[in-house]
Amino acid sequence: MAKILETNLCRINYSDSLEELSNATVKLLQNKIVEYKKLFNIEFDEQIIVNYFDDLEEFREFIYKIRGERVSLPKYAKGTYDDGMVNACIEPDTQLKRLYTASHELFHILYMKYILKNDYLNRIVWYDEGMAQFISGEKDKYADEEKFKRFYLKVKENTKIIPNLNNLKHGNSFCNDEYNGYDLSYLSVRYLNEILNSEDFKKLMSDFSTIKEYGNNLIYRMFDYYDLKFECNKRIK
Repeated sequence: MAKILETNLCRINYSDSLEELSNATVKLLQNKIVEYKKLFNIEFDEQIIVNYFDDLEEFREFIYKIRGERVSLPKYAKGTYDDGMVNACIEPDTQLKRLYTASHELFHILYMKYILKNDYLNRIVWYDEGMAQFISGEKDKYADEEKFKRFYLKVKENTKIIPNLNNLKHGNSFCNDEYNGYDLSYLSVRYLNEILNSEDFKKLMSDFSTIKEYGNNLIYRMFDYYDLKFECNKRIK
């Protein structure tokens, strides 16, 4: 990384080819931090550190050094929140498509600090990943009902087996040929947002036992709910 873009809110260390993304990230975080302060009921005045790489090997070596090992980072990972920083590897030609990586990882950072109290053992991966996608803005295009329906039907078609959400951990158990844990996590959190009132949905963030209870059969309930909503054939269980 050769360049730095710094404001009171954030410091972005970035490769030369990612200047467009870096400038856009400042504007995104200015808006998102207001939303996140309200969501987490916090006064946040810390500087957000963002590290954007355009070289995958350099990105992975950076994370390996932080973690002190070379095993836990999944092959598919191109974004992390190690050391409370937004870290991402970005393809320069399609950099703006990854804009919401910053708000996604920032959700993880704040959830870990203010809800999980920096105790990684309390992290429920499917819920944290589903919320990060739902809240970050990366799935805002699915506010359009038709676009969401097409997305839902595609996920349903590509889900060959239904996992217990609570068993999902990053690695092969999260993304494989049988299902995509990111998609199932997002759909599950979106479903919860639709069936719960806003107060209960917010309270759920810190109710770990209830999250785990939901996780046991939530995917089945989610599929039944959207199958009925979109008047499509139900899955064979």
